[in-house]
Amino acid sequence: MPAIPCPKCKTPIVFDFNDIIKGEQFTCNNCSIKITLSYEDNKTTLLKAKEKLDELKDELGID
Repeated sequence: MPAIPCPKCKTPIVFDFNDIIKGEQFTCNNCSIKITLSYEDNKTTLLKAKEKLDELKDELGID
């Protein structure tokens, strides 16, 4: 799964693209900060990232 660094402590926060689309919050396991990524504000970047991740999964034979 992809991850982003926590804005507070830099611990990786694992997320699922479908959860971003749904507007879900993500919580850092280290410092408990909660973040939400706006799908609409980041739509182009997120779709490109998802496409690249799917390509890598196909290349590696990962579901």
